[in-house]
Amino acid sequence: MSDFDITPYVSHIEANRSVKDALMQKLKTRRPPYRISVTDLLNLKQAYFKRKYPEIVPPLEKQQLMWAGTGFHKVFGSAVSSEEYLEQFVEAEGIVGKIDIYERIPVEVKTTSTLVETKDLLQYRPAYVEQLGMYCAMVNAREGGIIIYQRQEEELPSTPPLLAYHITFPDLEAIRVEMRRRRDLLVQALISNDPGSLPVCHWFNKRCDYSQVCDCETTSVSASYEIAELAGEIHIDSMTCEQLLTKMAAPQPSQVFRINDVVFPRKAYFERLKSQEITLGEEVREEKEEYLRSMDERGFLGALRDLLRYGVPGEAQRVPVRHTLLADLVQIWQNLPTIVRDPKFSSLVERERLPWTFTHYFLRLGFECALTDYPKGRLLLYYTKVPAEDAKLMVYDVTFRNLNAIKTEALHRVELLERAASPLQLPRCPSWMCHYCDYGFECGEV
Repeated sequence: MSDFDITPYVSHIEANRSVKDALMQKLKTRRPPYRISVTDLLNLKQAYFKRKYPEIVPPLEKQQLMWAGTGFHKVFGSAVSSEEYLEQFVEAEGIVGKIDIYERIPVEVKTTSTLVETKDLLQYRPAYVEQLGMYCAMVNAREGGIIIYQRQEEELPSTPPLLAYHITFPDLEAIRVEMRRRRDLLVQALISNDPGSLPVCHWFNKRCDYSQVCDCETTSVSASYEIAELAGEIHIDSMTCEQLLTKMAAPQPSQVFRINDVVFPRKAYFERLKSQEITLGEEVREEKEEYLRSMDERGFLGALRDLLRYGVPGEAQRVPVRHTLLADLVQIWQNLPTIVRDPKFSSLVERERLPWTFTHYFLRLGFECALTDYPKGRLLLYYTKVPAEDAKLMVYDVTFRNLNAIKTEALHRVELLERAASPLQLPRCPSWMCHYCDYGFECGEV
């Protein structure tokens, strides 16, 4: 099977320093929210100072930890649910929120590096219960779920990586009353420029980012968890936990192909075969638990992708692509198809060598440009192993020639995937992948 070479179709690569600097500035600067969110209502004092002192930002090390949790949410959600149920925006009575997974009931996904006491979630993680309770009240659901991924700093074989809880909320109106009360307290404090009526921060004396400007030492309003106390039954949901691991271990083959499938058609071929054969055994469980940990390390890319997807209104859109059995969404940012990748190199690749070094990146971007009729696309490379912070992120604007030929190749690969009876009938993956590929022996490339 002859392979398609994308490099002759790359006509120009330009390093865009202006976009790079703007992105890094946005990542380092926390903009004050414009509306009251559920997260604000979990900690009114911190929400107040976040708005009043937007120049105060957590150190990058702490932000990386937060981004890791966000990255885990996205990847885990995609593994156990589908796009139409992930990150569901909700709004009620001037309060906004984003439910991690909302299919039948609201489900919140959490990550923690400290062990959770399984017997008493209300005592050890009341804020988790409060957040879920508010989401349930906003969508009028009397039950919800919490999934906790416990990062393991050391090998603790007796500790499950996932915990799932089922929680009922019998009095949703009482929760809504408390939400309105907190909302009004925060609004009045912001208007009067006085946080004195807000309860002490839950992070008081715990390395709070606002410890230098807050009034927690003198406040007379103690912290409390009224919404958590309104929860009804809370129990560990072992069955749901098993179902989640099963979904991760045996993903169902989709009815259509994605753009990534035509970039790596042999890998897509084997993954579809595997999804029809695999069962959840101990070996699979161990493999998936390791995958959970790898999800947790993808936070910075998630922060970048959030900027591209939820940044300035009008800058971003997701354009649907559909051709016969090919269906996907292409991220358009600043009127260019844009992809973000994290090469594991310890030094930057010279610009003229990029198409040969990262052929698969350029193939993916070329397919996206051709399928959406854009002659130019944007490639963001974040080098996680490069020590200098200012050198980690590189932004390249890439111009392609002969989009029709690139599009023809993409659609030809879809046809090949549809009828392939052997991986040898499909274009090869990049040679470097063979050393790490789970299917190298079956493919005959090792």
